[in-house]
Amino acid sequence: MLPKLFQFFCVTIVTLIGSLPRAVAQDFNPQPLLDSIQVKFGGVKDYSADINIKVNVSFLKIPVKEGKLYFKNPDQLKLVSKGFAMLPKRGMNFTFNELFEKKYNVIYVKNELINKVKSYVVKIIPLDDNSDILLATLWLDRKTQTIIKVDAVSKSNGKFITLFEYPVKPNPFSLPSRLTFTFEVTKANLPMGVTGNFDAEKKAKSKDNKPERATLTIGYSNYIVNRGISDAFFKEDKHNGQK
Repeated sequence: MLPKLFQFFCVTIVTLIGSLPRAVAQDFNPQPLLDSIQVKFGGVKDYSADINIKVNVSFLKIPVKEGKLYFKNPDQLKLVSKGFAMLPKRGMNFTFNELFEKKYNVIYVKNELINKVKSYVVKIIPLDDNSDILLATLWLDRKTQTIIKVDAVSKSNGKFITLFEYPVKPNPFSLPSRLTFTFEVTKANLPMGVTGNFDAEKKAKSKDNKPERATLTIGYSNYIVNRGISDAFFKEDKHNGQK
């Protein structure tokens, strides 16, 4: 019931914003730009990449890890890395297929300079009741037509922010070179695969189990795109507990 009320509230806000004078809401249609981004993401059927992972959360000390990440459209992921049996799927999957694959409302909000990059700011409200994302604000690079920031509210992860960085030499699919995913986490819901596989790290003291902000930073390199990865490859590996 709550998600529907939240969605109704968001649609109302979007309607009000859309009724503002043109001096506030300029005459710009963001849909073609979003369609272009969707086409790029849709062209990635699968990929593999070398990654390095850094997790920053106050109550757990984790060293930087390296691994291999495999993806198959629309949402299959497999991480091969010692010590990271589980990680937030939302943070690992940067394609945001769920935002674009079903009907949504979109409205242009404003132009904004973010990290010296001229961007369009748009809001997206999925219209499907089953969508995990309730509301998302996107910052779109006006020059490269890529997503550079997502600030969203979801049913499963609450509020999260994702920042994108891209290589100096762009690739045809606009795949990022670095992604920073910020979300809230407690010791109780931190995946056991993370807390149980390290010898060197020590847990920091925490007086309670209140949610704290955690940051997951992933660097990507050596992409191999559309080589044809089978579904069977993503089945759970019972020998090492990884997916």
